[in-house]
Amino acid sequence: MYNIIEKKKIWFTFSGVLVALSILALAIWGLRLGIDFTGGSLLEISYSQARPEINQIEDTLNELEIQSLRVQPSNETEYLLRFENVDETTHQQILEGLGNIEIEGVENNVLTENRFESIGPIIGSELKAKAIESIVIVLIFIVAYIAYAFRKVSKPVASWKYGISAIIALAHDILIVTGIFSVLGYLFNIEVDSLFVTALLTILGFSVHDTIVTFDRT
Repeated sequence: MYNIIEKKKIWFTFSGVLVALSILALAIWGLRLGIDFTGGSLLEISYSQARPEINQIEDTLNELEIQSLRVQPSNETEYLLRFENVDETTHQQILEGLGNIEIEGVENNVLTENRFESIGPIIGSELKAKAIESIVIVLIFIVAYIAYAFRKVSKPVASWKYGISAIIALAHDILIVTGIFSVLGYLFNIEVDSLFVTALLTILGFSVHDTIVTFDRT
């Protein structure tokens, strides 16, 4: 059987390097927040024949004075567009403009709107605040629960120290995951949204479960 404890220095070093790299990535690049947190509009479109060039998309929307525009190719015929929050009239003008883009040698290039979402900046800020609040509340309850669960084993380690140890383990797991998404956001424009927060809370649950099992075995 492989003795992990015997080689703990190797694993501590490996984990430490991952955490350090994750913190560095978050400090330099941060997380690419989706419209759930920043507010704005998300439009996913596809063309039946061929998609126009990115500069054609940008020129068309610039004529409509659309701000904060980001154009991301999705596949050979699709685009994912992010821009400021717009009303329904502007939304229809955008679709009309994008549908009228001409491509040399391509006819009957029908535009299809696959998805449109619009979130105001106030709602986005509220979601961000609630996401942080939910994670903090979960951490507090985890410390309290572990301290209570191990209250009868206060010697030689105080029960509250088990809770703090669990938080350190949780921070390790969360930092590495968020660090990975920071790199993915920088390299591949992958954004984090409310589902990412759900994933973090799920990781918190599994992580504390594993930690409790480890404490119980020691």
